Amino acid sequence: MGSIRFSLPRVLVTSVAVVALAGGAAAVEVAAAGPAAAKTGPVLAFTPSPADFGVVTAGQTGSQTLELANTGDAAARALTVTLAGPAAFTVTTDTCTGTSLGPGKSCTVTVRFAPSSAGTVTAALTAVSIKATATATDPLTGTGALAPAHLYWTNIGAFPNTGTIMEANPDGTGVSTLVTGQASAEGIAVGASHIYWADLGNGPGEGTIMAANLDGTGVTTLVTGQNSPIDVAVDASHIYWTENSSGTIMRANLDGTGVTTLISGLTGVDGVAVDASHIYWTDPADGTIMSANLDGTGVTTLVTGQSAPNRLAVNASHIYWTDDVSEFATGTIKEANLDGTGVTTLVTDNDLPIGVAVDASHIYWVDTNINQANLDGTNPHSLISGLNFGFNGLAIGPQ
Repeated sequence: MGSIRFSLPRVLVTSVAVVALAGGAAAVEVAAAGPAAAKTGPVLAFTPSPADFGVVTAGQTGSQTLELANTGDAAARALTVTLAGPAAFTVTTDTCTGTSLGPGKSCTVTVRFAPSSAGTVTAALTAVSIKATATATDPLTGTGALAPAHLYWTNIGAFPNTGTIMEANPDGTGVSTLVTGQASAEGIAVGASHIYWADLGNGPGEGTIMAANLDGTGVTTLVTGQNSPIDVAVDASHIYWTENSSGTIMRANLDGTGVTTLISGLTGVDGVAVDASHIYWTDPADGTIMSANLDGTGVTTLVTGQSAPNRLAVNASHIYWTDDVSEFATGTIKEANLDGTGVTTLVTDNDLPIGVAVDASHIYWVDTNINQANLDGTNPHSLISGLNFGFNGLAIGPQ
């Protein structure tokens, strides 16, 4: 049988098949294909994306672990992960940075959201390989919320070492004891995540500045060796307290380090409060309300002629204080502008009022009960009564 000659076109041959034909002839089937499919290179993506941390109460935290996957057909080499946004977002663990992520491989980044105030904030988590051959960005969103406001107060106790720190809702319901066994709990203040209070101790040099979590756990002694700590105030970075016997105002970091005397030589000092720029305090010996810059400079007399001003509180526009003339049913709750002008008596006929606190709509104060009134002094009434020996300091927050 003669041979069969044939020629193939110049194409890429991917397969050749010989097929028998009738009469013994053979034919060749040739399958041709175009150019090979192009490679995609590394392809990066985060999951979940976008990432929503939801609502987190200020002072608390929420975390999410985000997966970075390479769905391409080449490695994403020498990865770098960066986080751009407010300080509320932080990267706590990162298994991606510095690695090369092969095809089909993944790594993880854990981001913590810890808001310090209310409101929605956004950030961006970005992964980039060397020479930016692959990138991925994950939009992050979180909403800070204010914790439900609570009243906190000190109860000095009928006997030594029976003082307590108490808590209730602003309407007086839900009274509970948070901390027990205090020697002589006096003034109290509330920060974003902690309660702070002054304890006189059982003698000279035994006074302390104390702290605990908002639920009363984690009781910690921050400062020791104080002679007569009476009242405390707190801002975002410092604790302030009054030393009655020495006529001084003290300050320390929130962890109790860096104890500093800010102001000395006062004839008497009792209550203390702070805002964003000033310290305010009462001098019951001179019957005055005083102020100074947060570093203790610029001491100024704001209000004079008071009987015996005790504790005080401030908001964005006013100072509020209790004035105790040491006779039952004659104490008053007063207010003035932050510069000391416009002194007004809001509530009268109180039995030895001591602690005072204020929120957006009400004044709260301590005498033999815990009381509430509108900011203009109207509708004064008792919220809480009949609790142990004696109320003392009062604070409200977080809010």
